[in-house]
Amino acid sequence: MSTSALKVHPDDNIIVALRDLGAGQSVDCDGNTFSLGEEIPAKHKFAADDFLEGDEITMYGVKVGIVQEPISRGGRIHTENVVHAASEAQVNGSSYEWSPPSIEKWKNTTFQGYHRDNGSVGTANYWIVVPLVFCENRNLELIKRAMLEPLGYGKGSPYTRYMNDLVSAYRDGSDLDALAIADETENVSSQPRLFPNVDGIKFLSHTMGCGGTKDDAATLAGLLAGYITHPNVAGATVLSLGCQKTQIEHLKAEIDRRDPGFSKPVFYFEQQKSQSEKAMLSDAIRATFKGVAEASELRRQPAPLSKLSLGVECGGSDGFSGISANPVVGGVSDRLIALG
Repeated sequence: MSTSALKVHPDDNIIVALRDLGAGQSVDCDGNTFSLGEEIPAKHKFAADDFLEGDEITMYGVKVGIVQEPISRGGRIHTENVVHAASEAQVNGSSYEWSPPSIEKWKNTTFQGYHRDNGSVGTANYWIVVPLVFCENRNLELIKRAMLEPLGYGKGSPYTRYMNDLVSAYRDGSDLDALAIADETENVSSQPRLFPNVDGIKFLSHTMGCGGTKDDAATLAGLLAGYITHPNVAGATVLSLGCQKTQIEHLKAEIDRRDPGFSKPVFYFEQQKSQSEKAMLSDAIRATFKGVAEASELRRQPAPLSKLSLGVECGGSDGFSGISANPVVGGVSDRLIALG
């Protein structure tokens, strides 16, 4: 196989440059030799045939564009000489039978995970704090400031530590100019972690929960329920104002829809039913502290690979995604599904 270029599908009439290719360079690909009329940067494509205006461009075996001006064989494909186009979607009624890949080498492999009551297993152990409405973002931030650093989850800046050193030196009457900042540049908590078996407390702010439609409110409830029921989450603290569209009962219904036997600890606090903001915040901080302490009692135990929950996300597609990242994601998913 050529290490310089790739024809992805037999029906394709453009070719992917796997590395930067120079003008005038000869490239062998798919049994043919192409003389490049211009530089072809890595990830870009060049013409496998001579194209006329109106010709179709095919990649991955499907129509992807229409030629806007003549392109010579070996010429670069770009947005000025080709416009996007696609064939009409068709339902051909054909059936597809999935052929599971071999999993012999992994079927007895285990990982150390956190086992939940519903049988799911997490690879991490987090507590989350979420607001049902954006009005609670301020309270969310107050709880975050109160808890992260004392529990050892803070991200103390080296410049903050330097400032503290300057304050101490000033009080001691020491030479400030002789005090240098530490070489470390990472944000590291100044406190040891109190709960070693909890990976962190995540505070998930958002701009929704009120002012939108009922569908918007339902979507938010479903999104938050997805976080709370995730195997990597040990429990949650939920802040509600009280008058917002996304109500506590909506969230509970979405949680039940995803996990009818749900048993994780979830603490709900509604500000408009509290004696004061201070009372609600102190109650929420205390309950969250207790919840995190309980979550830290959980220990990692062996689990089969079939218990892994795999999330996939588009991380910013480029010209190589379709021939590298996407096939890898598909291959991993196939094997995980085949494991059960």
